[in-house]
Order: sequence, then structure tokens, then C-alpha cells
Amino acid sequence: MNREEIDYVQSAIGYTFENVRLLNQAFTRKSYATENPGTLDNEVLEFYGDRVLDLYVTRMMYQEFSSLTKSGMESRMSEGELSKIRSSFVNKETLARCIQSFEFQQYLYLGKSDIINEVQKNPSVQEDLFEAILGAVAADCDWNFQKLDQVCETMLQANSMNPYLIDLVKEKAAALSFGEVFATAATYPPQITDVPEPYNIFIHKHIHQPGSIFCTSKNPYTKEHEIVVWVGELHFQGVGQTSCQALLNGYQRAYQFLCQEEINRHIQQLDLTNPVSQIHELVQKKIIPNPVYHFIEYHDEDGNPIWRCTLTSHGFNGNFMAKGSGKKEVKQQAALSFLQALVHPKRENEGGAE
Repeated sequence: MNREEIDYVQSAIGYTFENVRLLNQAFTRKSYATENPGTLDNEVLEFYGDRVLDLYVTRMMYQEFSSLTKSGMESRMSEGELSKIRSSFVNKETLARCIQSFEFQQYLYLGKSDIINEVQKNPSVQEDLFEAILGAVAADCDWNFQKLDQVCETMLQANSMNPYLIDLVKEKAAALSFGEVFATAATYPPQITDVPEPYNIFIHKHIHQPGSIFCTSKNPYTKEHEIVVWVGELHFQGVGQTSCQALLNGYQRAYQFLCQEEINRHIQQLDLTNPVSQIHELVQKKIIPNPVYHFIEYHDEDGNPIWRCTLTSHGFNGNFMAKGSGKKEVKQQAALSFLQALVHPKRENEGGAE
């Protein structure tokens, strides 16, 4: 790679190498090294990078889904669910999409056979490159886990979305016979005239041909990113300061809609007299993910205990909170608030179907 390409890669992953040769090695396929004696390939770096990624995702899941109590460690996800979440982050398709987002595959050093077969387009080769880059960073920073975590986070964010939530939406859409799930950038009318600077430059830059759509998710007027998540013929618009936030918002709205639709189809009437038990039933039927209850105890001016319970659930925006004098009481109240939001969602949270 030349200096410009090296600078781009380092800027994209958020890490500057002390030993740039390690970065070049990460991009070197065995076919190239075989044809160029004395050149090191990236296979060993792939091995170590795979372990770096596995450790990062495992620690991330531990911090997200586990908590220590007096009884020991509790997890809001089962072993099977954790395995599924892990695989959604480290599978070939996810890592390949990250590499494609950066367009790193074009910088690979390839042997003649690889060039003929265009292996740089192969998701497995792109997955190997992802891991090799992490291995190179690990070697260069002498396994500084703070730096490794930052690089892992930056590279995985290139996928633009929590892949586990995407899987949840696809599974529910299939189970409810809604059709294919996919996301597109929000579209704008291609013929726009008399648009003031700098929007006219922005618009014409992203139009490839007359009648085409913009190849960007950023609205030039609001300056916010807009993504449309399609569930069959229904669409859910997500808006955010970044494309990642917009996509997450869109999938969250789609997921909330599908959860409510499943409740409407399979449960005639929710039992609101025992909200905690009702939520447990919905979890057992895999209609909603297992929520997390977080408790805080404090005291009023007279020394009386006050409990606050906050319920959060994966795929749902916001927290559901209640406070009172008893722990069980506030847990039921927070659970009731969550159920009521499922049964009677606010207009803006109905899934955004348009």
C-alpha cells in the first residue's frame, strides 16, 4: 500500500501503527507471499485477530447482559441466546460487510491465481482480512486491550447495525408471514432545481443518472440520516444523527410493531393483574425478549425506604420506571407500564408503518 492508502486505513480503524509493516502483512494473502519469497502472509495474524474479536464480543455481552448479585452472577439471556448473539457479531457475513463498508478489500496483496479468481470479492477472504487487521493491531500495541476494544468497536460499527436485532426482526417477520426484511436509504426526488448552495452540489454529486435515487442516507435539509426498514410491504422510517443510529431506530420501530402484531394475533387479552407473570409468559413464548429489572434503594427525609425499579427490554426504546415503598410493588408497576405500552403504544411508537 502507498502512503495515502495506509493513512486511509489507519484513519478508518482509528489506530496509528508504530510498525507499518504489520499493517501491510495483514493485507498480504498467502498466494502473494508464495510468489514473493521473503514476504510474510497474514494467516497467523488472522489466528490472533480471531481471538481478539472473540474476547471483545464476549466481554461486551457480559457487560450488557450480566450482573453480579448477592447470589452470584445473573444473566438476562440464556446460554443459547448468548451463543446466538455472539455468532451474529462474529459470523462471516457480518465481518465481510464491515470490510466492504471500508472498501479495504481493494488493497489486498494477491497472487496471480487470486487475481484471476477475484477472491477479494469472497466474503471468507474479507472475513480473514478483518481478523488479520485486528491481529496486526494486537501485535503492534502489545495487546493493549483499551486500544483493541476501540478498534473492534470502530470496525464493527462499520456494519451500521446491531446484527442481533436484525435477526430478531427477520425471524418475527418470517413467523408472521410478512415477507422479506431489508433496509434502504431514504429517497429524495431526483429532479431538483433552484436549490441553494451547498445542497445543489450535494444532490448532483449523489445522482448517478436521471431518475436514480440518492446514494446517501443523509437528508440535505435536516442534516439527519434517514433509513427505511422494509418488512414486506410495510416500511418503518428511522432517523438519527448517524446512519447507524437511523438504522437502529428503524429496526427498533419495526421490531416493536412485530411484537405488538404477534401479541394481537396470539393473545386475546393480556393479564394485567400480574404484569411480571404475564411478561414471563410472553418471554417463554418468545414473543418478546427477556427484560432486565434494575433496582435502586434510597430513603426519604424520615428514613423510610424508597425503591425505584427500571425495566429495559432489548429492541424497545426507553425505560419503564416505577417507585414506591416496596420492591415487589415497584417491579409490578414497572412491568405494568411496559405491558400497557405494548397494548396501547403511543402514536409515534406504533412501529412507524406508513
